[in-house]
Amino acid sequence: MNDDRTGLTEQMLGRHGLFFYPIYALLARILSRLGYRFLHTHIWLIEDFGQLAMDLDVYLKRQILSGRKVKPILLVDGRTPANEALLAHWTRYIHVVRSRAMNVLLRPFLQFPEVVDVIPAYSIAQGGASHNHEIQRLWGDRPPLLQLSEAEIAKGEEQLRAWGMPEGAWFVCVHSREGGFKPVHDWAHSFRNSRIDGYREAMREIVARGGWCIRVGDATMEPLAPAPGIVDYARSPAKSAWMDIFLLARCRFVLGNTSGVFIISGIFGKRSALANMAPIGAAYSLFPGDITIPKLLQDASGRTLSFGEALADISSEYYLTTEFAEQGLRHIDNTPHDIAELGVEMMDRLEGKFVEDPDDAELQARFRALMRPEHYSWHSAGRIGAAFLRRHRHLLDALAPLEKGHHGS
Repeated sequence: MNDDRTGLTEQMLGRHGLFFYPIYALLARILSRLGYRFLHTHIWLIEDFGQLAMDLDVYLKRQILSGRKVKPILLVDGRTPANEALLAHWTRYIHVVRSRAMNVLLRPFLQFPEVVDVIPAYSIAQGGASHNHEIQRLWGDRPPLLQLSEAEIAKGEEQLRAWGMPEGAWFVCVHSREGGFKPVHDWAHSFRNSRIDGYREAMREIVARGGWCIRVGDATMEPLAPAPGIVDYARSPAKSAWMDIFLLARCRFVLGNTSGVFIISGIFGKRSALANMAPIGAAYSLFPGDITIPKLLQDASGRTLSFGEALADISSEYYLTTEFAEQGLRHIDNTPHDIAELGVEMMDRLEGKFVEDPDDAELQARFRALMRPEHYSWHSAGRIGAAFLRRHRHLLDALAPLEKGHHGS
């Protein structure tokens, strides 16, 4: 008998744990043979919107790709889900246990490896390539695991009509990460933020093409000035967990940035055009078909680093604003024109109208060749925005000497 495991079980069940241990051990063997697996997750998986989407999607796709048939069980264990509607969608594949009493009774099974599947925190992988990108690349163009029901679509369409959107109109979800949603953490990740003003030119392009723009997010965000074809849903009284999922699952694509909002659209099979990606080692999106453009990086003298310099430097793997500041590095947001071109490219590609320049493939290959296996998005099958690479082709030149104090490899 494993003394350590017995001790943990006794702690979970109180002073009678030692008595119940043989029963749990027997039941664990039976449940294992029947294919049941209790999901051992990172503490944030249930409480973080992006992780609730990404980590479960990757876990399930990994099982399907490997041909492994399991019956997953997720213990909510008193935690508040980041989005109840999204968790409800996962119940199609995962048995979610909410009852506190059942959580207490079932929690000891987490001590038996034969009946446990550990889900790593794919979305916060650091110090190496994200396996999430690898699984999404291998999944390719297979259908998404999640989809809206006809009843959900009908309900959501009613709200779209209430905003004045004509029947049959299409829309894009727009999101730019700000610091208000998680202010306690913003000191660490403020380099990933950007102003919504930078997306206005792109929104005008979308409206000119006959689409609508629905800004998603939370009520702490900078207000959007009223404009035809634009809905500031983030600050709307219509905002709800259910409507969040409907919009992100129903949009034509997401025009966003590094925030995990785009992941929800991705797991429902929608594409994303993502600007202001940082750090540059995470320049690519998670999903095939997505298009991204990274923030540029300047050193203490104000010189813009080439892509080769930026990707060879250890800062390409930084995840804290303070790390960049200590090295005298500063991120430069993409220009409104950069973002508008990105949105136009996505619209053109979805409509089958995009025309590649003769050297586009070479520029894509040159940027890709600068990525290393240590970079977060190493496995990604995404693309960098074509117009962005054309404009900044000079930053694809051969490596320049790294600035003193940087730690290239």
